[in-house]
Amino acid sequence: MDPRLRHAALIALLALAIGCESSSAPPRRASAPSPRPPSGTTVEELPPEALAAEPAPPPIAEPTAAEAAQAAIGPAPRLIQRAPAPDSEYASDEPVDARRYVYRVTLVVPETLGADRSDLAIPAAELFIDVSAERLRARFVGPGWPVEAGSEVRVRGDSPGSYVFDREGGRSLPPAALAEWFEGGPRRTGPPLSVRRDPAHTEREIPGGLICALLAEWSGDLRENVMRRCDGRAPMAFRVGFWRAERTADVPVELPRRALRADESDPPPPVPITRSRAFLEPAALSRVPPMDRPPRDLPERDPGAPAEGLDFVNESEARVVVTAEGVALGWVDAGASGLFVGLRPGAYRIAALRPLGAVVIRPRVVVVPGRTVLGARRSRDDEL
Repeated sequence: MDPRLRHAALIALLALAIGCESSSAPPRRASAPSPRPPSGTTVEELPPEALAAEPAPPPIAEPTAAEAAQAAIGPAPRLIQRAPAPDSEYASDEPVDARRYVYRVTLVVPETLGADRSDLAIPAAELFIDVSAERLRARFVGPGWPVEAGSEVRVRGDSPGSYVFDREGGRSLPPAALAEWFEGGPRRTGPPLSVRRDPAHTEREIPGGLICALLAEWSGDLRENVMRRCDGRAPMAFRVGFWRAERTADVPVELPRRALRADESDPPPPVPITRSRAFLEPAALSRVPPMDRPPRDLPERDPGAPAEGLDFVNESEARVVVTAEGVALGWVDAGASGLFVGLRPGAYRIAALRPLGAVVIRPRVVVVPGRTVLGARRSRDDEL
């Protein structure tokens, strides 16, 4: 064949493949859980800059043609914005007394969304906090968060608001806006917040009181309302919405002031850019049992349903956590979809809640493999 004709034929075939890909793209699988630090590593062995270093998970689904083209170009650069006021007071190497706290956090799925009949361990989530009397840095670690592992929040004691680093880069948030950041959209109602004080530490000079400033920003409350509950000390436990935290480590450290600087300086490593993420691997999700006695009038199979798993489409205004039979599967951003692979064929009660606690889908029966949609209007109708 003439080389020119062969070249033209290849171009035509490539264009046809890309056209088919864009017109009927399959649902995207929710990203795999982010790995945790190696087991056996102690908090004392982890320097502050290493606590947020979460390596990107390997790809587990074939990319679409558009994503393949973007991968060839390279990832878009992160946008890191300057803070309104530079934190020059914490720009030196002068040592400062600080405390390193670790909280193990679990999502408590309300019983109204289904009774968990599996033998699965709750997905791990940890909050690593370095705090002095005047500054705080908190890092989200582990696969059990509805935000990407490696995201970081910085708080100043002399001004409300926060500075966050996430998949989009870095930016300042006004007071109480951290709640909307965690929700991935506008916040409807304030989540219930509870704090358990530490009866052992009575000395006021031990750093930790700013943890309650973080909780105030996180829950959308006024700082003075929440910090009064801590009485100047780090809490032993706290609860924000359905997230329950227990303190597992408390280590005194001496850090250079710049290691606690609360502006855009010294950003943490970039985190993966995803729109949905599974809390559990497919092998673990296969241990979630379907309904014992599904209703006789099961819904008809959606023609757009995937060949395997649950395709959850979130057309609401905020991020949601998806559950099946009382087990949290993972999260899906507003305007995105997530394919949760691993569920065995059968009927499941599928529900969804906002990250800070509002239930937006009461349990509905979905046959898996299957597809369900949370629409903007439907989310208001279903909310409890």
